[in-house]
Amino acid sequence: MARGTNLIKSEEIKLTVNAQTVWYLDRLIETGLYGNTRQEAARTVLFDHCKLLITEHKLGIAPAFPSTSVAEVGQG
Repeated sequence: MARGTNLIKSEEIKLTVNAQTVWYLDRLIETGLYGNTRQEAARTVLFDHCKLLITEHKLGIAPAFPSTSVAEVGQG
């Protein structure tokens, strides 16, 4: 099933992980549920974990349409 259009601007980040994390990402890819690349698997795991933290009330819900970028908020 195709994903819908993302109305929130994407931000690119660079992520470096150790060999063990790469091994885990590769196992997730093999399940067929986390995408076809390590980048897709990492994005899915991060997104899913944020959803889990929100349901556990350990993380607040982000605004749907932020008026400023993440970089601008960090500088204010």
